[in-house]
Amino acid sequence: MDARAGRIIVAIGVSNGMEAKLLYSTITNLYEKKKIPSYISGFITYVSGYLASANYGFPDMGYLLREQIVRQTATIEQATWMAALNNKYPAFPVGVDIDTGYGSEPFSIVLTCRQVHRAGGQYVQIEDQYAINKSCGHMAGGHGAGKMIISQDEMINLKLKPAVEYANSVDDFTIVARTDAIAVDGLDSALERMNAYKNAGAKILFVEAPQGEEQLKIVADEFKDSESINLANMIEQSPHTPYKSPRDLQEMGFGIGLYCIGGIMVAKEAQHKYYETLAKGDNVLNLIGGTGEEWFDGFNSMIGRDFCEQFNSFFHKFL
Repeated sequence: MDARAGRIIVAIGVSNGMEAKLLYSTITNLYEKKKIPSYISGFITYVSGYLASANYGFPDMGYLLREQIVRQTATIEQATWMAALNNKYPAFPVGVDIDTGYGSEPFSIVLTCRQVHRAGGQYVQIEDQYAINKSCGHMAGGHGAGKMIISQDEMINLKLKPAVEYANSVDDFTIVARTDAIAVDGLDSALERMNAYKNAGAKILFVEAPQGEEQLKIVADEFKDSESINLANMIEQSPHTPYKSPRDLQEMGFGIGLYCIGGIMVAKEAQHKYYETLAKGDNVLNLIGGTGEEWFDGFNSMIGRDFCEQFNSFFHKFL
């Protein structure tokens, strides 16, 4: 995941296996049509804590357990693997949000890293919010009155160092360090922490929720020439961070643009219209239109029905 040639990696959040397959098929179709711009060097399928919580019907307030995020990782990794079976493009790497690590002791962090890695995750993102019941980075804390963060030393010695040690012991596994310090102590504290986390071995740096254009630019400039990769998190209509396209972030000097929850927001609006139309007794096809390629037949093809039928038929002929 090297973005040093002035290019950017785009990480996109999915909440289930279907969305992982749709993401893969959409992007590989664009590759076939040569419509992926040259400044984008690749894509990551991102297992978002926010989306994983939403998939269970919960807000992102730390209500998921390690077992649930590991299962979510395994489901999404399997979907990306299956999507790539009949395609010349490899499956996208899987990145995983493990919140605060699902524990406060070093071995709990290592256990989370190992289980996510074995489930197919290729990087984990760990943050310095306090305890398990944390909150989405662009919202107030779990009790609605602001965030709580652990000390810099606790984050480094009890979380980051064990995670980095595990990552260094295996192949194809990377640690992302995230700080929520802006919301608690301001930008200077966040930059100080992130530089310390970089020195502790984090390969990807994630300063959460810069407040406005100036702070976002300062974060970009601070780590523009770093050996570690600088990540920017984009939340559609965030009350904190101005929204930027992948092109905008690449021009600012970020190495990864994370778009972790927008897909489910778009899906929510489309599903809302569908449910509303049916509830009013109307014909959905009259409202939305579309052909079989956009409905039943197209979905079956995207989800892998055609491939599975062909695969099964091949082996049945030997009976």
